[in-house]
Amino acid sequence: MLNAFIIAAAETAPQSAEAVERSLTTHLFEIFILILATQIVGWLFQRIKQPAVIGELLAGVLVGPALLGWVPEGSLIEFISELGAIFLLFMVGLETRLEDIIKVGKEAFIVAVVGAIIPFFGGYYYGLYIGFSQVSALFLGAALVATSVGITARVMQELEALSRPYSRIILGAAVIDDIEGLIVLAIVSGIANTGSVETGSIIKLVLISFAFVGGAMALVPFVRRIPINKLPFQSPLGVSISFGLAMATLASYIGLAPIVGAFMAGMVMAELREEYSLEESIHAIESFLAPIFFAYMGVQLDLAALGSRAVLIAGSVVSLIAIVGKLFAMFGSLTQGIKNAIVVGVGMVPRGEVGLIVASIGLSAGAVNEEEFAIVIFMVVVTTIVAPLSLRPLIAWADPEMAARKEAA
Repeated sequence: MLNAFIIAAAETAPQSAEAVERSLTTHLFEIFILILATQIVGWLFQRIKQPAVIGELLAGVLVGPALLGWVPEGSLIEFISELGAIFLLFMVGLETRLEDIIKVGKEAFIVAVVGAIIPFFGGYYYGLYIGFSQVSALFLGAALVATSVGITARVMQELEALSRPYSRIILGAAVIDDIEGLIVLAIVSGIANTGSVETGSIIKLVLISFAFVGGAMALVPFVRRIPINKLPFQSPLGVSISFGLAMATLASYIGLAPIVGAFMAGMVMAELREEYSLEESIHAIESFLAPIFFAYMGVQLDLAALGSRAVLIAGSVVSLIAIVGKLFAMFGSLTQGIKNAIVVGVGMVPRGEVGLIVASIGLSAGAVNEEEFAIVIFMVVVTTIVAPLSLRPLIAWADPEMAARKEAA
């Protein structure tokens, strides 16, 4: 019996190794194609003075199942894309000091709250109006709440505008937005699954979320005193990356988006960025991984599902609600002037992967059908493309000094 088992194992081992090798080759090819496509299409968009992130998104559509079919959806590439989002927000946090966020804390809070309430109720009541069930309408509203800060952050990064007040307001509001979105999603999911919501669970979720953000902010004064070059790590870069991944993991564990943890970690390490020259090394990693994140969003888009007349009409209205709802949030930042406030409003518009996640949860729970899911996807596509296309000319109009400096560079 034992001999038979050994013979069988020996016979199957080469086949397993061969299968692993084929799988590795396939994954390497897919990543190669994805990176090549993002570089070429992103470069083309930069040449016509449009945000590279739009080119990266469309590169994913081009090589994904919707068109050429060279890169399918898959768990490995999805993981790498999420890693790209984590490093993007870690880099954004690294360029953002806590004191700068605190200066615009009041504005960021108002922007986040207004930008959540109006889209949620707008989506909910429109869903009821066109015949959605109450639970489906709640999921539609929930998909409109949170902001996909990665898209806006990438545009701000390209324009070297992350240090400007409007960028700080957007980033601060996005962190609050994520907590709001998490709470709304928990409530809606509870209603979909059980027909009721446990108040205790929601309160616990809120307290844990704010404790996480507050705890990260409390670390800032102490981090300045830590000689990280004397820690048992090969380099300060290793310390920084380990801390960023630890915070992203912790955020994910408590139910927040990992990018929130990455952003908070970057903001903590911002206190040491000049002393240990962290920016250049982190940026090198981020510039490799972040385009994969945006391209994979394109890979996930099902263009065929967006083609029906009903989806186009309802999706257009929902997209309008999504855009106008976030534009109303600009009134929370009028202290920065009307022009900067408009930039803030538009910067909060993208729903990106956040809307996709909410819609996917609703679909898997049976709370939304395929057509309702397609309406949310349509809204995600529109808001994801409209915002970065609008931000560049808006920033040039609102902040001509910064635009001129970037143009000269």
